[in-house]
Amino acid sequence: MKKTLFLTCCLILLACNLSLAQFANPAKGLKVSTDGHSLEYSDGKPFFWLGDTGWEIFHRLDKKEVDYYLETRAKQGFNVIQVVVLPELRGLTEPNRLGDLPLIDLNLNKPNEKYFEFVDYVVNKAANLGLFLAMLPTWGDAWDYQPWGDKNLVLNPENALDYGNFIGNRYKNNWNIVWVMGGDRNPGIGEHYTIIRNLVKGIKKGDNGTHLFTYHPGGDCSSASFFHEEKWLDFNMTQTGHSNRKVPTYMYALTNYCMFPAKPCLDGEPRYEDIPVRFWEIKLDKEYKDNPSEFPDSLTPYGYFNDYDVRTAAYWSVFSGACGHTYGNGSVWCFWGKGRYSPIAVKYPWQKGVLSPGGIQMGYLRKLIEQYGLNNLHPDRNMITNNSFVGENYIGALRAKDGSVVLIYTPVGESFKVSLTKLTGKEINARWLNPGTGTYSNTERIDIKSLIAEFTPPVKGSDWILVLESK
Repeated sequence: MKKTLFLTCCLILLACNLSLAQFANPAKGLKVSTDGHSLEYSDGKPFFWLGDTGWEIFHRLDKKEVDYYLETRAKQGFNVIQVVVLPELRGLTEPNRLGDLPLIDLNLNKPNEKYFEFVDYVVNKAANLGLFLAMLPTWGDAWDYQPWGDKNLVLNPENALDYGNFIGNRYKNNWNIVWVMGGDRNPGIGEHYTIIRNLVKGIKKGDNGTHLFTYHPGGDCSSASFFHEEKWLDFNMTQTGHSNRKVPTYMYALTNYCMFPAKPCLDGEPRYEDIPVRFWEIKLDKEYKDNPSEFPDSLTPYGYFNDYDVRTAAYWSVFSGACGHTYGNGSVWCFWGKGRYSPIAVKYPWQKGVLSPGGIQMGYLRKLIEQYGLNNLHPDRNMITNNSFVGENYIGALRAKDGSVVLIYTPVGESFKVSLTKLTGKEINARWLNPGTGTYSNTERIDIKSLIAEFTPPVKGSDWILVLESK
């Protein structure tokens, strides 16, 4: 029997907005779940990773700005901030906002104590807010030169062990650290692998192996391509990148989800909100980079990624088995403000970026997943009987192991059919969640006798989440 649920856009949305003030960020460390597909707190409570790329925080913010940024993100539902100790944007030669360089004489064996005291401040402030710092000891340009990066190759196989030991020991008692190797680089030669492994070995020696490790790769790639079978890699990170609006983030998640041994995975750098699509094709002169200004949409060949673009990246990935997701904003990652260098065209100052709609909407995703428990959900697209939706029409699905709930994400609002045989109970409650507003439609009941039901989102052409709950 076919059952059609058609809810038009004129339906009254219930007052069930997912309040961003209800997030809990307990002060506990992380571990990998026993099934290898998700992360959890040290006490076994499920953990859904919702990250933001605050890469240049140690370099470009003062203490007051750090407080504002971290407090804002915590209120919005973020629980991880991805940061770089030795940052990318002239971070080794241009002092931070407090006037300090990270190294003395560009010598990795001479860390500047004043600089690291500010790093300590950020770590402790984040901990007070229940935020993890996914911390890169260095960006990739410190060990692998690329034309767009600095030429200061300060990290080598000999000093990587000592630097790792130093930084690992310094933060061994901070529960809110996750170590991230890499830094937008893929190891290309044997020496690169040696550097990474020595850095890991040094950190583990310094912190007694108390923190999780992952690897931040280059664009359109996964850490699994290089280190999946190495024991130090606790979970995989992909970078689906900024090349186009419809990069199939679901393929990266599904591929990693099916690998052996099982390890959690997440997209650590997807398309950023309000960053130019294929930003590297915009030829910016040195005058602009040294003194950038707000860059109009009309000068970008493909425009800017918007909130819809970042939502599809996130929901495709999470609904395909990712253990969380990282959001990014074109002005926030570099904390751009007037008078500051930027190698990429920027749209507005970072203070506006932290209030952009896509960042706020990420909180709705976290609230949804935590409501049903990430450890209880797994990808099951086979429930969609007409599952020929591919490319930009791809539909993702999560199903609870006990058959109590199914979550289905459609990016373009087309009708689809669902097999109800894997849902338990005699009746099913169906409702739509608008991922742009965090609001639900009213609920319609479906008789379980209908083995296949067709569902039509309230509005075609936009993304929706169908929530099916057994009763």
